[in-house]
Parts: sequence; C-alpha cells; structure tokens
Amino acid sequence: MASVILLHSALGLTQPVVDWAESLRADGHLVVTPDMFGGRTFHDLDEGTAFAESEGGPPALVDAVLAQAAGLEGPRVYAGFSLGAAVAELLALTRPDAGGLVLMHGAVSPAWFGVDSWPAGLRAQLHYAVEDPRGEPEENAAFLALAGASCETFVYGADGHLFAFEDWREHDGEAAHRMHEHVGDFLSSLD
Repeated sequence: MASVILLHSALGLTQPVVDWAESLRADGHLVVTPDMFGGRTFHDLDEGTAFAESEGGPPALVDAVLAQAAGLEGPRVYAGFSLGAAVAELLALTRPDAGGLVLMHGAVSPAWFGVDSWPAGLRAQLHYAVEDPRGEPEENAAFLALAGASCETFVYGADGHLFAFEDWREHDGEAAHRMHEHVGDFLSSLD
C-alpha cells in the first residue's frame, strides 16, 4: 500500500480527481486529496491558473498541501495533475519523506524551484499527451535530464491537456485508462 498525496489541476478539487482517488483507494492505497484552492473550482483552465498565480503559484500552495496531509505516515508518493503535478514535483524534489513522484499532464523544469540534483532513491513517472496544446516539451526535457533513469516516461497519442478527466472536453478514454494502469503498477511496485 502506498501513501499518496494526489493534487488537483488548476480546475480545483473536481470530481475527476475525487474519482481517481477513489479508484486508487480501491486498489488498496491510502490517498488524500488536499484542496489547494480552499473550495474554489473553475470550468476554465486559464481562470484557474490565474487564480493559482494570484495566490503565489506552486510554491505558495505547498503549505496547504502539507497541512491537509499531516496525518500520513511513512514515505509519501506525491502525485498531481497539471498544476498539481508542479506542486507534487516541488514537494518530491525537496522533502525527505518523498518515496515516489507521479506527474500527470507534464512537468516543469526543476531549475524553476532551484533544484539541481535528483534525490537519492526517488522514483518517478511522467505522463503527457504528444499533442498537448498546453504542453511545454522543454520543461519535460529539463525534468527528464535531471531525473535520468529514475523516471519512467509515458507519452500518449491524445491531443488534449487534461485527457484523463472524464468530464473534461479533452477526455480520451483509451489514454486515460492506460495512464491509470501505469500509475497503478507504479504505486504497487512501491509497496
């Protein structure tokens, strides 16, 4: 059983994130879903991103995550969707309690957080769509350059950003299913 902190996208803590958490719990994992936006949700990624930036961006969201996940014991797997992936990345690369990292819908350059070395023993997965309109290949490349062999990478034929969200206009059922399987296998391998 892995202890997973699953972080939402710039849309906020929406039903697709809750559904992913429930599915991972059904697989036997302990999963918490901190609300980094204090209950606010958005129907537009640009609006949600603007809100997150007005709050100080990923570094400013860390305290809310840690406060809401305070009860978890043992190594933690930091996982997130899009904006949540950036926060998960920051946490996993800077905290000694990180046992795993799952980035769904892209990564950011670790240099953005002032990180220039990969934590010993940290295993990771990076998932993104090949035709992601919000994708930033140079950010993914910078992350992978630092992670090296510690990161598995999965690129999907989907053409949307949040393709794993069932109620989102970019949903791709096949890619979402494959990503869920890969994440499940990764979490099971950390038990």
